[in-house]
Amino acid sequence: MSAAIALWICACVYLSCGGWLLSALYQLNAAGYAVALSAGLAAFFFWRKKFSGPAIRPPARRKLCQRFRRVFPALFLLAAVLVFLGGALGAPNNYDALTYRLPRMLNWLAAGHWLWIPTFNDRMNYSGVAWEWTAMPFLALLHSDRGLFLINALGFLLLPGLLFSIFRQVGVARKVAWTWMWLVPLAYGYVTQAGSIGNDLTGTLFCLASIHFGLRARRSGRVGDVWLALLAAALLTGAKLSNLPLALPCLVAIWPALGQLRKHLAGSVAVVGVAVVVSAAPMMVLNQLHAGSWNGDPHNEGKMQLHNPAAAFIGNSFLLAEQCLAPPVLPGSDQLNKRATAALPDFVKENFPRLSINRVVELPGEEGSGLGLGLTLPLLLALGASASGLGCPGRLGKIFSRLPPVAIAAWISMLVYLAKMGSEAGPRLLLPYYPLVLIPLLLLPAHGHLLRRRGWRIFLVLTMLGVLPVLILSMARPLWPAQTVTTHLAQSHPGSKILQRLATTYTAYAHRNDILAPLRPVLAGANEIGFIAGSNDADYSLWRPFGSRKIIYLRHDLRPFLENPDVEWVVVKRGIWPEVNAVPLEEWAQAHHAKIVLTVAIVELVSWGPEDWCVLHLEKPAGLKAATP
Repeated sequence: MSAAIALWICACVYLSCGGWLLSALYQLNAAGYAVALSAGLAAFFFWRKKFSGPAIRPPARRKLCQRFRRVFPALFLLAAVLVFLGGALGAPNNYDALTYRLPRMLNWLAAGHWLWIPTFNDRMNYSGVAWEWTAMPFLALLHSDRGLFLINALGFLLLPGLLFSIFRQVGVARKVAWTWMWLVPLAYGYVTQAGSIGNDLTGTLFCLASIHFGLRARRSGRVGDVWLALLAAALLTGAKLSNLPLALPCLVAIWPALGQLRKHLAGSVAVVGVAVVVSAAPMMVLNQLHAGSWNGDPHNEGKMQLHNPAAAFIGNSFLLAEQCLAPPVLPGSDQLNKRATAALPDFVKENFPRLSINRVVELPGEEGSGLGLGLTLPLLLALGASASGLGCPGRLGKIFSRLPPVAIAAWISMLVYLAKMGSEAGPRLLLPYYPLVLIPLLLLPAHGHLLRRRGWRIFLVLTMLGVLPVLILSMARPLWPAQTVTTHLAQSHPGSKILQRLATTYTAYAHRNDILAPLRPVLAGANEIGFIAGSNDADYSLWRPFGSRKIIYLRHDLRPFLENPDVEWVVVKRGIWPEVNAVPLEEWAQAHHAKIVLTVAIVELVSWGPEDWCVLHLEKPAGLKAATP
């Protein structure tokens, strides 16, 4: 298991370093990646032949079959099969990825190097890049996004082994650790991202890998474990800046073994240098240079930085409670969410601006899911049993006073997040934190006593089965003919609001990967396309076919569009146009020799409803240099 995790870390490190190097050489393209990957594979096989045995020894078939005959591993295996099936059948439609992460990668490929993109969507520039560098070869070499889900799906298979290793090393009873190594990966946030291209699951893997190798280095005394722990922690921060507080438990885990670095000084210096390259450090420096702030948002335009710790803590705790108690199916979720949000104190809503856009939907989705009721309920029941004296009469306080330092550090990191961050997607952003935060609850002796009872084991099985509706009915990757069935039912029952919403939602998700496809027929010959839209609108569709186009982002200054002889086409979201120009779109088009050749109503998000998108063609006589009003 450790060999597979080590290989995973080394592959991600190599791709991150390779991305930055190819970018520095202005060779961020298919040819550059062909050379880089060939060199990497050659080096790997040389190392494997000369210095090591087989990198990964797969378990014998008989042993593997025996392992998955037991009910908990079998249910995890069933979930994994559904994850791979959903990822293979459905195009990736993670909203953040389509809005800024994939478009930023296409912008870099078009330029041949990393660049600060002139765009109105600032997240394209200041966000972490560890996942992007890992995924870049798919887009560069295959010109396709269909295989990107494998990054998370394959990583999902590593979760049980990592969890068991960490739980045992911090003192969780063997039987409890074995049971929960299968339960924790089935949290709604993990299973919904496992077949997706979200980067929170990737951060979870990096965090667990760092803790695993850090704790192991204490016992083994091997500098290789220390190096792997440092590299995994660096990748953790490089994936997302909200993961920075987790550097504390990673440091605590590895601290007693750091002395090994001095014994292998040359190699350690090289590894530390590589760790800096793959960490958040390069993006923090670039953010400071281009935006004037290490986080890329000096004026807090995204409203993610909260200055009232009390409001932040209460608001984030509310979001956590919502998602941790969310069942697999929750009809009427919108009304429940509105009532719950309205009950919050006014000072919380005033100081937590993004709380107003929080939504709890009927089915868990990858955009905001956390642990879910399937994990939260047994944890709460075990805590209640312990408080009542089961397994530890009168000693509950003593147990919590002897917590492992890693668990204490994880709770401090989580408290820092809860007191500072103001994202409506907090339960999702906290996915890398949960496994370490759960350690104190798993140390309760009540778990061991409960697991001896058949009724409790049956209850845990039922909670695990609750993940099946999440995967099968998934809005993003349904494993049933959802669009066909719900559309038919909506047409048959036009008065049913629930059926109308279901049909609209499944249809919107089905087309999200290529949401602007209706506009492309008239853009067939365009190599550069102007794009005028909001900061949450995705231009991803307009890049197709990948590798042959470039998008020019226009918002406040339209001169690049008017003066660039190569840009004859522009896509405009009509609802955003008044923010760009005071002159109505039709009048502006007539004054600048432009023609609206196509207008299509498109549902990008169900909550937004249908919105008009227009395609303009500008006739540019030779030498024409028009000016905007």
